[in-house]
Amino acid sequence: SGPLAEKYGRRKMLLAVTGGIFVFGLLFVPLFSGGFVGTMALLIIGFSLMGLTFGPMGALLPELFPTNVRYTGSAVSYNVSSILGAAVAPFIAVALWELADGSPVLVGVYLTAMSVLTLIALFVSKETRDLDYENNVA
Repeated sequence: SGPLAEKYGRRKMLLAVTGGIFVFGLLFVPLFSGGFVGTMALLIIGFSLMGLTFGPMGALLPELFPTNVRYTGSAVSYNVSSILGAAVAPFIAVALWELADGSPVLVGVYLTAMSVLTLIALFVSKETRDLDYENNVA
């Protein structure tokens, strides 16, 4: 996904992948309920989509910050978002699973809702691919 983000833009790549995650969230229940083949498809598709987000992120996050705070800004934003988003997601998924009496429906809704929030953030963000970074100071 890194080369695709370089060619087409970080934002466009993340929009496409997040759109895929949105669709994946909608298909979560049928895939989960599809026995062994459905579960394997769920895992392969889910982990592939998750992995595709990392290529553009390595370039996008540092480019969002001025040169004089680039490392700190990208490190803090990445780690705080990992703690607040990714670290608690399994606990939220289990709670939703139990709330739905063992049904994956609410987990799929949660995944879809999080992808909508991500899409909103991406739509309001700017493309960073062609910006001049040598003179980028706050």
